[in-house]
Amino acid sequence: MSARPVGPDDGVAWVTGASSGIGAALVRRLAADGWRVAASARSADKLNALEAESDGAVRAFACDVVDADAVAATVAGIEAEMGPIALAVLNAGVYLPIKAEAPDAAAMKKTFDVNLGGAAACLAALNPRLAGRRRGQIALVASATGFGGMPTAAAYGASKAALINMAETLRLELDRWGVLVQVVTPGFVDTPAQDGNAFPKPFMVSPETAAARIARGLASRRFEITFPRRFTWALKAIYALPRGIWLPLVRAQTGWAAPLDENARPNVDCPVEPAGPAA
Repeated sequence: MSARPVGPDDGVAWVTGASSGIGAALVRRLAADGWRVAASARSADKLNALEAESDGAVRAFACDVVDADAVAATVAGIEAEMGPIALAVLNAGVYLPIKAEAPDAAAMKKTFDVNLGGAAACLAALNPRLAGRRRGQIALVASATGFGGMPTAAAYGASKAALINMAETLRLELDRWGVLVQVVTPGFVDTPAQDGNAFPKPFMVSPETAAARIARGLASRRFEITFPRRFTWALKAIYALPRGIWLPLVRAQTGWAAPLDENARPNVDCPVEPAGPAA
């Protein structure tokens, strides 16, 4: 069986991370395209506002994707109240910048718990239902940061690279069950997550543009939905070079090749002694 895209007549669309940014814009776009949409995120107030503006097309289902039991209950609740989920866009995620000289273990754990653990919880609740019906579509929202290393993204980039690998594996296995799997790898999107990034962000797009590109990709069978292509394809080409070439290139392009101030010290609680002469 070769999986194919689903449409509004096949059931309900479910979008996680729907309270702001790409998620909220995609909920609006899918609703405008005729879908009935179940919108999930932790913020019930923002979801309720999204529901109120939708003229009945959107229903709010507040849920923390880190809680696997809550996710399973949410999926069951959506199908009981709205009908079968045909399309799932697993968009919930966090970006917490990591300073390599003083990594925050709690921030790294939270990144993996939300970005990877959240997707895993959604898949555990969804896949048996979609496979059992031999029909469905899942899109995992990763990032172009998952193509290769990027400053401050030691946790975020690693989690998105893992999502790309996860989507590849699911695509291999679920096609024969009639479930189409895709991965979304956007470049820079103008959301609050970008506010803390000091390095250049070329070809940044709005959440509405991102939602339009995703919606167009969901209507196709192609595995990867990537945009803006003039940026993401160029980035793919850079990361295809030997690491001895692209590592210094990315360091220079992002500003991390600048020499460190000789008085700079890692921002940690433990005392750091100045470097002395080599023994």
